[in-house]
Amino acid sequence: MAAIKKLAPVMFLALLMGIVFSAFRPAPQEKSEGKTYYAAVFLNRGHVTGGTQSNVGLFKRAAGDTVWTNIYRRNLLSFGLGIWEGKSGRRYYIAAGNGLHRSVDGTKSWRVLTDWHTEEILSVAPDPIDSSIIYVSTPFGVFKSIDEGRHWEKKMTGMKKWFVKKVVLDVNDRKKLFAVGEDDVFRSTDSGDHWEALHAGLSDVQSFAQDPASPNHFLAGGEENGIRLTLDGGKTWQTAQGVPKESFYAITISPDGRTAYAGGFKTGLWTSTDAGMSWKLLWKNPEIEAISTIFVHKNDPSHLMIGTSGQGIYESPDAGKTWRCDGLQGCQVRQIELYP
Repeated sequence: MAAIKKLAPVMFLALLMGIVFSAFRPAPQEKSEGKTYYAAVFLNRGHVTGGTQSNVGLFKRAAGDTVWTNIYRRNLLSFGLGIWEGKSGRRYYIAAGNGLHRSVDGTKSWRVLTDWHTEEILSVAPDPIDSSIIYVSTPFGVFKSIDEGRHWEKKMTGMKKWFVKKVVLDVNDRKKLFAVGEDDVFRSTDSGDHWEALHAGLSDVQSFAQDPASPNHFLAGGEENGIRLTLDGGKTWQTAQGVPKESFYAITISPDGRTAYAGGFKTGLWTSTDAGMSWKLLWKNPEIEAISTIFVHKNDPSHLMIGTSGQGIYESPDAGKTWRCDGLQGCQVRQIELYP
């Protein structure tokens, strides 16, 4: 009994020290510390009155934080985001319903670069090297500027239909581009001057992704057509197996090329680990009407975020095993990015 009494103060002291050290133990930090998440919000269903939208536009939150803040134009219908970074600084872009907006001072102030010819911008793709070159997609085709947005030229040679949902640059060659048109996926090898159809086999293309680790591997999703893939740069295509023939609005491939993700209208989130040839359902929430964008963290492929058509953003830290709502409830989120 005496031995126990002697040990009691020691155990109490050890417990107290443990509490003290635990209280001052540094919390685990996110791999994106020092960067900011940006979200392009097209619509907020919770604040629609009289046919007008409010509290939409560009939102941001610091990595590790939980609060999204509207930082520009609470009535701006935002379709997508883009960034250019070089020795002369950073240029942020918003593809919006009233034109292409640019900030050169860290998102403090913005300027509209387009006129009535390119009023509605659906996506933006800045050249990664030359800040003067910018590509945008619109309901009236692809436009290109070679003087930082002062003048624009339509680039549609080879396309029959004008409506282009998205334009993206090749992962390795800045002279190559891809355009998601109404009737097909198109490719240009001469900086947008000419386009060729890749014959993806989808009647209404909704989404497209190029594998960062294998540039000849493409995935495309259609309206009630499921998913198609090619492993040879578009020469031949095949239908993905295991995935329903539903509408897929978002497709992405992890930066390491190991995993593909896809989602759309009432589909849930699907995943593939064999280049998109076969798929399985990863996660489905009956409250989510549609998935409009999928983000995979560059330095942590297990960190996923999805933007929905009206239920905000959902986030998973463990490759889709568990999910939590990450805010912006009621918002239709068109794109999520992590920028410096």
